[in-house]
Amino acid sequence: MLTLKKLQQFKEYIESGAFFEDFDQRPQDGQAEMLDMLEVLFEICEIADQKLTEHFYRRLMGEDKETTPES
Repeated sequence: MLTLKKLQQFKEYIESGAFFEDFDQRPQDGQAEMLDMLEVLFEICEIADQKLTEHFYRRLMGEDKETTPES
């Protein structure tokens, strides 16, 4: 499981510019891996947004999780 501390460290890594310094120093396959990592992060954000929206929508509508079909 990813920890909040690790997420904050990664955020700081990107904000500081160190990510791009490392990116520029890597060979193409290393750069591709870094871009893949960001792509997975974006996918995680999309999934989290979808699942949180579904969860809180069900709660607001008073629906039970088991009776609502998943999209």
